[in-house]
Amino acid sequence: VAKQAQWELLPGVVTTADTYNGTVPGPTVRVTEGDTLKVTLKNELPEPTTVHWHGLHVPNSMDGVQGLTQVPVMPGESFTYEFTASHAGTFMYHSHHDEMTQMQLGMVGMFVVHPRQTAKPPPDRDYALMLSEWKIEVGARRPDPNEMTDFNVFTMNARSFPGTEALVAKVGDRVRLRIGNLSTMSHHAIHLHGYTFKVVETDGGEIPEAGQWPETTVHVPTGSTRTVEFVANEPGD
Repeated sequence: VAKQAQWELLPGVVTTADTYNGTVPGPTVRVTEGDTLKVTLKNELPEPTTVHWHGLHVPNSMDGVQGLTQVPVMPGESFTYEFTASHAGTFMYHSHHDEMTQMQLGMVGMFVVHPRQTAKPPPDRDYALMLSEWKIEVGARRPDPNEMTDFNVFTMNARSFPGTEALVAKVGDRVRLRIGNLSTMSHHAIHLHGYTFKVVETDGGEIPEAGQWPETTVHVPTGSTRTVEFVANEPGD
């Protein structure tokens, strides 16, 4: 359901966002390679909208680009997308009607397709993080979607510290972080203190093990995803 809802970006900073199912980002969709999906978009916004499946290989009629591949879903209307998750990876979804506005107001989400067969066991912990940036004027009820450079709130899963949730693991766990960036203008470098990780996947798919190398910082371009893995071998926060 596309609708406006109150969302707390950090303690004491509440804004009226455009959401999927009342949350920012929208629910993380997790499926298995080969699954067939039916996703019904119900529009309760005061304006048209669509959903684009960013990075997924879908039929052209299901791609969600208003004016090109579909008629926009008007307020009070619904539209059902149906496609097969044909390839594994970490992807995203977002509005593709006046997308620079609706994405900046919160209409984004993560989409994970797990491989049906894999040579190694799944990670012990598997987290998805969406990066966003906002301009919140003092006293404003809504974010400013026209801002292009001077953002003042930066979020992971639409929360800023100290409102962010901890990523929890046990010593020895293999941890996977799937990082998506639908910030409209900025690339972001993500760093872990005290750990080395490997970049194991981009939104183009899995990187063969021979092509992976150790890093402490991963650069996540806007409109892209990067997946890193590490072993949580150091206790602490």
